[in-house]
Amino acid sequence: MSQRISIRPSRDLRTHYAQVAEEAKKNPVAITVNGREDTVLLAHNQYMEQQERIEEMESRLAVYAHLAQAADDVKLGRVQPAQEAFDDILRELRADAK
Repeated sequence: MSQRISIRPSRDLRTHYAQVAEEAKKNPVAITVNGREDTVLLAHNQYMEQQERIEEMESRLAVYAHLAQAADDVKLGRVQPAQEAFDDILRELRADAK
């Protein structure tokens, strides 16, 4: 996803807001202050899509971390038969319910 970023001076926000906002719906717009990039404007839907992608990546990373831990457990012999694990879980759940 390589988007072309437009660069506009901050005064354009005051004098040409509608044009800058319309431009931001197509591509991000970098706003400059004293010739230096200061802020990036992004259309709301693009921002929300970006946030959703970040949340999805964070969720995947959490799953990968659990899988890596499980692989380490297997390598180090920290395993037990499934029925024993289920029995332990049920025992803990029953103890918590009391």
